[in-house]
Amino acid sequence: MWEMHEYKSQDALVQDLTSRLGQTLTRLIAERGKASVALSGGSTPQSLYQALSRQILPWQAVNVSLVDERWVSELNPESNARFIKNTLIQNHASRATFVGMKTSHEDAFAAQESLTGILARHILPLDLVLLGMGLDGHTASFFPRAAGLEQALSRDCRRVCCAIQPSGQADSPAPYPRMTLSLNTILSSQQRVLYISGDAKRQVLEAALAPGSSTDMPVRAVLHDSQTLTEIYYAPDN
Repeated sequence: MWEMHEYKSQDALVQDLTSRLGQTLTRLIAERGKASVALSGGSTPQSLYQALSRQILPWQAVNVSLVDERWVSELNPESNARFIKNTLIQNHASRATFVGMKTSHEDAFAAQESLTGILARHILPLDLVLLGMGLDGHTASFFPRAAGLEQALSRDCRRVCCAIQPSGQADSPAPYPRMTLSLNTILSSQQRVLYISGDAKRQVLEAALAPGSSTDMPVRAVLHDSQTLTEIYYAPDN
């Protein structure tokens, strides 16, 4: 299931979503004493994360983790951990606890079990997952026809995270191995936000909202789940 929130500009979207996320985190911490969020990389949410970092919140009670990660060092410009630390874990939000995905394992597939244990201890249960979407219909690191995709999307999967080997992807010239939260982990979160921008992605979204194969457009696995609601936030590019 999905619910659309459409804005006339990115500035209006970022202002409203920043406020809503801040209110959500404040409420969760008041109720439970903590909050756990998993965030995506990519260029789209950069302004959102920077605005959120300036919100005066009880950040010391927030665990920030990743939806997915390229299997690279944090020194690599392609690292999502690097991106989140440089955009969100700044200003007031520098007090948040960051939990990354990259381990010392050379092979992402060999790291699945140990990283599942680490993430289970430090980020579950998840309160909020913020997703993006590529022009190929991927979300998280659920790339069409990638090695590991079937396991990551399986409702029988008991891992918190799964390794993925894209066969080639539209958003990067280098098909790095990836680690991604499993579909079950994403759907178990209390709240899901899919944030997209621009006319091209709007067209991809319209295709994804129509019935069809999740193997071809993996974002459908999230949007068409009948038991959970995903809130879509969209604005044209400024």
